[in-house]
Amino acid sequence: MAGTTRPSSPASSSSDDVLPPKRQKTGTATTDREKRNNGKPRRKKVPTYYRRKHEMDELEEEKKQLESMVKYLEDRADILRPQEALRRRQHTNNVLREVLHAQRRAFAGASSIVTHHLREKSTGPFDTPTRLSKNPVKREAALLEMRRQRLSCAYEFMREMLKFMDVTLDFSEQKKFTATNGDFCSERFEIVPLPQARSVKRVFDAVEGFMSNMEISMSEVEGDITIRENDEPQLSTACPVAQHRFVTTVANMVQMDTNNAAFAEYRAPGPGVDEMGFSINDPIDEDELYPYKPETRVRQDVTVIIMVSTQQDKDGKPLIVFSRWWSLRLRKSHIHVPRAIAQRICDGLESVSAVMLAAAERADYPTAALNCIL
Repeated sequence: MAGTTRPSSPASSSSDDVLPPKRQKTGTATTDREKRNNGKPRRKKVPTYYRRKHEMDELEEEKKQLESMVKYLEDRADILRPQEALRRRQHTNNVLREVLHAQRRAFAGASSIVTHHLREKSTGPFDTPTRLSKNPVKREAALLEMRRQRLSCAYEFMREMLKFMDVTLDFSEQKKFTATNGDFCSERFEIVPLPQARSVKRVFDAVEGFMSNMEISMSEVEGDITIRENDEPQLSTACPVAQHRFVTTVANMVQMDTNNAAFAEYRAPGPGVDEMGFSINDPIDEDELYPYKPETRVRQDVTVIIMVSTQQDKDGKPLIVFSRWWSLRLRKSHIHVPRAIAQRICDGLESVSAVMLAAAERADYPTAALNCIL
């Protein structure tokens, strides 16, 4: 019957079970993969765990190497750090040394300019020449005007000289040179604190007493005979101006003319006024009554400014200070003046100045201390 299904034959079923397995084309597949891998055999895949462990071992080893390098660099830095600091200090010192040398060169250049200026002209505070006639009235008027002008200039000059100085310490500076016109010159500035002194007035009076007998002091100190040619009255309250006309025989070889006007002023302490005393000597340029004699005598011009004042020490306590500036100019004359004579004249002025200072120091020195010295 068409609708009847025939049962499968046992033989057919058995034949399917005994069929051999299909052959795998391994050679062809391997060849295809090798072609895809450019002919290289495929590496065996390493598990992620082992790969990560290997990377960690490598990193740990690298860490140890880096730590060792850091330790080496730190040790080396400990050695090099002082050397580097030393090099920096040396570099800084070299820079500062160059700056200091540049400043010193600048100061040296400025000093050279000042020295050249000194040779050209005097740097004293008084530039106005003084000429005296034979007429007594005109002479007195000229000297009084000279006194007014000189005192004003001297105060301003000494104030500037002391402006940046430490008046509690001794100071002395001197220059000697030959001017371009042939004059032999010497300038000196000094500051002498008098810590034992108590009165400006007594020290100042001692200075004025010494100045009033200058010719005697010069003869005693220098050993050369000095005589006074004029007989005008000396400084006093009634006579605020004095004239010193001296003739000195130096070493029995050369006669020397000195013609100076002398002024003095004492300022008592008061509200807004400091106690001080001024003593000034300044040469007279032309004098009809006592003319210079360049044919037979050498001319000496001496300017002296002495200030005795009250200053303050480092503790703010009052301190009496003796300050002095003087200038000597030995004029070139028609007669020959040996260098030894010029030096003797300069040394004589220095010796007289030293004796004057000693008199000022003794004027107000405590009696007990003075007895110990004597």
